[in-house]
Amino acid sequence: MLDITDLRVTIGGRDILGGVDLSLRQGQVHGLAGESGSGKTMTGLAVLGLLPHGARATGSIALEGRDLLGLRPKELNRVRGGEIAMVFQDPATSLHPMLSIGRQLTEHMRHHLGLGRSEARARAVELLAKVRIPGPEEAFGRYPHQFSGGMRQRIAIAIALACSPKVLIADEPTTALDVTVQA
Repeated sequence: MLDITDLRVTIGGRDILGGVDLSLRQGQVHGLAGESGSGKTMTGLAVLGLLPHGARATGSIALEGRDLLGLRPKELNRVRGGEIAMVFQDPATSLHPMLSIGRQLTEHMRHHLGLGRSEARARAVELLAKVRIPGPEEAFGRYPHQFSGGMRQRIAIAIALACSPKVLIADEPTTALDVTVQA
């Protein structure tokens, strides 16, 4: 399903990530382990084409045979969220502070799944309930700053799952959660 071959990321001619190879089959869970700064997050960002300004990825990242590194930005936008989604490590930076939780949940469902406003809302409320956000109907209209860090992380997980992606990249998704919720 996902094949990464000799993935390298450079910034200003300096190697940030060198020679990553991995294959992921449908239904498989693959974990990357390494010390801080070893490139785990950079690998996930490269898959989604979300590298920092000035960074360049080479090698091959193929989703079902289609090389993602060769896609134009518009084509890559169709892949992000719909076919591949990511739960980022820090929900404070991954959630837009000026957009309601409901809008952030429904926007890409409407885009990728073609759902109408009411269908997307119903699915969003269902996802909020699934990740155990209290009062999901009310939470739909609230903003990120109105939630604790752990609840924001659960909302980020719901957003990543919203379009039932083929590949889910989870960058330390339980860091902001308390130990009982992590379990």
